[in-house]
Amino acid sequence: MQKPAISSHSHSAHLDRPALNRLIDLDRYPIDRLDTAEGAALVAQCQADLDRDAASTLPGFLRKDALAGLVTEGEGLIPGSRRFERVPRVTYPQGDASEGSALADEVRGMKHLNANNQILNYQIPNNSDLRAIYLWPALTEFVRQVRRVPTLHVSQCPHLALTMKAAFEGDTDGWHYDPNDGVVTLLLQAADEGGEFEYAPNIRNDYDQNYAGVKQLFEDPDAVGRRLLQTAGTFSFFNGKHSMHRVKPVGPTSRPRLVAIFSYDQRPDQVFGQYYIEMLHTLPQGAPET
Repeated sequence: MQKPAISSHSHSAHLDRPALNRLIDLDRYPIDRLDTAEGAALVAQCQADLDRDAASTLPGFLRKDALAGLVTEGEGLIPGSRRFERVPRVTYPQGDASEGSALADEVRGMKHLNANNQILNYQIPNNSDLRAIYLWPALTEFVRQVRRVPTLHVSQCPHLALTMKAAFEGDTDGWHYDPNDGVVTLLLQAADEGGEFEYAPNIRNDYDQNYAGVKQLFEDPDAVGRRLLQTAGTFSFFNGKHSMHRVKPVGPTSRPRLVAIFSYDQRPDQVFGQYYIEMLHTLPQGAPET
């Protein structure tokens, strides 16, 4: 297995293209050459995918050797991770009722469990290859262009800037919307069974919650929803503000589903709210008992 791109005695600002090309397949995905025809085509393709499907995936984004090292590192961090143990998640924020109809009340009242482990930013070593990828300015610029925003910065939150989620048998990330668009993830390891990302692109909009469509999705996701095809090493963009989505329950598996989450913001000093951070530290640590 190759050595980390960042040694214990250097930092990510010293990394050059050859070092990053050992981690990311820059021959296939020229994110460091966005001023070329190939780079511009990659940005345009991701934008078109998002406009059409609310999602865009780049399979094989990571080199195989780099991926193996990140999986080993991530699994080694699970004992210190925080465990969400079958917690009902808020699919609709309280006080956000719209029509006030019986159908709206029914859909808004449906419970969707959330269970997984979260590895926090400060737990990931500074010389992690994952951190090298996240902090690489060329990647931030690529994300900025795909997102069509004038500025973009990596989050400065010591807890949630860069995180990983580990999902074990029975774990699920229940149905929900995101507070805004712009999720960026890197799938490091898939479960043996289950754990697929499932969603309904743009099932609602700013003027219509489409509770009837959402109810149908909850009751028959195989008919209404889509599954995002992701293999280990896939880099993904997702717009979840109007697209109801979940991670399906993980089935019998010899290994956890492991995904990295990259947080960006147009502000250079963004951190997440303290209430959520304090809640995280009340959760138990370690993998679920078997």
